[in-house]
Amino acid sequence: MEIRAEKLEIAYGDYTAVANMDLRVEKGKITSIIGPNGSGKSTVLKGLTRLLDYKRGAVWLDNRSIKDFTPKELACHIGVLPQIHSAPPDFQVRELVGYGRVPHQKWYARHSEEDEKIIDWAMHATGVWPLREKSIHECSGGESQRVWIATVLTQQPEILFLDEPTTYLDISHQMEMMRLIKRLNRENGIGVVMVLHDLSHALEVSDWIVVIKDGEKYDEGKPCDVITTKMMREVYDVECDIVRLPGREKPIIAYREIC
Repeated sequence: MEIRAEKLEIAYGDYTAVANMDLRVEKGKITSIIGPNGSGKSTVLKGLTRLLDYKRGAVWLDNRSIKDFTPKELACHIGVLPQIHSAPPDFQVRELVGYGRVPHQKWYARHSEEDEKIIDWAMHATGVWPLREKSIHECSGGESQRVWIATVLTQQPEILFLDEPTTYLDISHQMEMMRLIKRLNRENGIGVVMVLHDLSHALEVSDWIVVIKDGEKYDEGKPCDVITTKMMREVYDVECDIVRLPGREKPIIAYREIC
């Protein structure tokens, strides 16, 4: 399965936020969308998932326009976790995670035995099984983010879209989140498309990186081919070195001293 954007243009009123965007994301790969604040990263993700309508162009899921899918049909193929999400204060973790099964059910149906197995799997896969009877509002930031990912996973999506999944998390929980995302991809074959600010995370876990600058695609490719000193200078306006250390497969970004 793949999602493909062709000549995508998205506008907020008279302001064009994304223009002339060609992009393809595939099941089985981790794709990260990076770029400065306000460059259009989240707008691109919303356009790919029909959270925002587009002014021109097209988005295809395989060979079918994404506009032709019903919401329930689309939710059986893709799962989306936006930056901001909320749940009623009395919801327990298991109850919230169970709502991810709604796209697979008739409106009057209760959870089947198969639904319960998938809910249990999602909670175990994300490490929130011990929290299952806890109120979602009693969970820490890291716990809550894993609960929401479990909720999306119960949809059994082929591609998971995450908008800045490490926002508001401390370094330890950020690393935990990246490990979880990589494990879901490698062990379960779930494609992941995520907007990231931390370029070190993008280098570490991505198979493919798309760089957005001023609403247009600046570059895309394998992490080590895309994250270069030239790109950092032209897109982020910072000077750095890309350093390879002994014993490490991926390079690191060494920023120049602040004078």
